[in-house]
Amino acid sequence: MVPAIFLALLLAPVDLDGLAAEYFKADAERQAAILREIGDADRICAADVAGWREKLLKLARKNGPKLKKSGTGYWYDKKEKRGKYMVGGSGGGKGGLVIALHGGGKGAGNAGSAHSTFAPIAGKHRCICISPEVLEKTEHGWTTSGTEEFLLELIEAAKRTWKIPHDRVYMVGHSMGGYGSWTVGAHHADLFAGLGPYAGGPTPYTVDGKPYGEVTGLREGVVPNLRNVALHIYQSLDDKNVPPAPNIFASKLLIEMKREHGGYNYKYVEVDGRGHGAPPGGHKVGFKWLYQFERETRPKYVLWEPVLSYKRMFYWLWWERPVANAVVIVRITKPNEITVDLGGQSLDGFKLLLDDELVDLSKEVVVKDDGGEVVFKGKVPYTLSTMLMTAAEKYDTGMLFPARIDLK
Repeated sequence: MVPAIFLALLLAPVDLDGLAAEYFKADAERQAAILREIGDADRICAADVAGWREKLLKLARKNGPKLKKSGTGYWYDKKEKRGKYMVGGSGGGKGGLVIALHGGGKGAGNAGSAHSTFAPIAGKHRCICISPEVLEKTEHGWTTSGTEEFLLELIEAAKRTWKIPHDRVYMVGHSMGGYGSWTVGAHHADLFAGLGPYAGGPTPYTVDGKPYGEVTGLREGVVPNLRNVALHIYQSLDDKNVPPAPNIFASKLLIEMKREHGGYNYKYVEVDGRGHGAPPGGHKVGFKWLYQFERETRPKYVLWEPVLSYKRMFYWLWWERPVANAVVIVRITKPNEITVDLGGQSLDGFKLLLDDELVDLSKEVVVKDDGGEVVFKGKVPYTLSTMLMTAAEKYDTGMLFPARIDLK
């Protein structure tokens, strides 16, 4: 017979509020333990979703650092001046957030160059402008030395600092900043409403391996990921600093991808005679085009080519251990029917994050693999664990989901 004291402990209600608050401060091991502790209390009813959403977003906003509201700050070390960023814009961020990436190269480049160009443009749209500086000044500074992670941390901190509409975050840049907008923007396309790579292209593969050689392809993790984000590209054909071949190749590839997969809302501006300078009319023209668009948070057709081991969540997809360079295609083919193609990779660890905007959770959901075989069929419950996972992955009001399917 179970002693009364132990029976009382077994029957004691789980402190869900306490566990939720702890989850945001815990490491990965403790987070996994918390999800186990939630146990049978994991399933929640539809009426509870809104209340939990409000609680969890409040915790996500509270638990994490914020930025300086003006001037120049240092994210990592003020004394060593590491993690420099500049703040500008206007309107308290009510219009959105602009991340402005500077140009440069090996031993060159500073945040001030991008800030002087893009902060006034952002201000005209009542946007906050954050202009970071690469951690190390190399030719590929925006994707090396932890700088990509630095950018993600700044974006999340900016959302905590100002009441920014999370569906209006834009990344723009000129020269090396254009390379960064192409690459970092594509890796994390689900964060952005629009990307503006100017006088900088996606990293190419060439016949001889040299940057000015004939382009045969583009670095993985870029073009497939851009299906559901607005993209404004600028290239001058006489640019001696950034040869036009990668952007010309990319523009043709975008046409092919659009024909095959739909989507791909982009504008490619190709001129001659501008050298490495700004486009006709200045960068305000490109941003005005981008600002027409808000982020699409629930695309019915998602293309994802992961290249980062830590990037587990992309729109409404979650892959615990993403396989680099695998091309993922997930589509809602008809109401409450989803097709998943992982390019031959195992479904184990792959999850579909759902809500009532994507499917009708009061009815059965059917999931098929690329061969048409049913891999899941049933009703999907609302679960607190899913809300915790997605709220803590990144502070993003548009990316909190109350239900999931764990595929095997």
